[in-house]
Amino acid sequence: MRTFVLYARKAKTDSTFNINDLPSEGRMDLVCRCISSCMFLSYKKRENVRLYVVLNGPPKAPITLCFTEKSNFYPDERSIAKLIKKILSSKITKEWKEKDGILVAKKSFQELIKELEGNFYVLHERGKVVNNIKENPIFILGDNRGIPKNEEKKVLRKGEKLSLGKNRYLASSCISVLHWLCDQYEIN
Repeated sequence: MRTFVLYARKAKTDSTFNINDLPSEGRMDLVCRCISSCMFLSYKKRENVRLYVVLNGPPKAPITLCFTEKSNFYPDERSIAKLIKKILSSKITKEWKEKDGILVAKKSFQELIKELEGNFYVLHERGKVVNNIKENPIFILGDNRGIPKNEEKKVLRKGEKLSLGKNRYLASSCISVLHWLCDQYEIN
């Protein structure tokens, strides 16, 4: 299975964010775009893909959401934001619980990384240029501020840095490019 992990540094961890101003709400717009890019083709949902979004912003401890092909939502930012808002307004525990087709738990980035098994690739402009992606890839991406160095170091113990080139691209664009590469070589 193809897995993506988005580390969202400032993304809100409660339901108080303003759906009409997602960019100023911890870059919830970026989170919603990444979810859409990861989970949808132009005409249907992707299969054998999952996306974990680790929300690290205020006011609570980190909360992780997991989207899969079974998750039921539309690809537009506003619909995704409404769904996240609804999920964050419910009671969330340390154990994975399904809410509206989305798995949710109070898990930190490192707790999540310990749970995952596969071939880890941390996206970074100074990484090794993409040329050989192994089966069961786990792509780690940061938001517009990137992944904190201490978090990145811990993940790199399990994997390697991978680059799409010297430029920094939007996380949602990186997801699309990685999907394209994996689709070309039938990597799941």
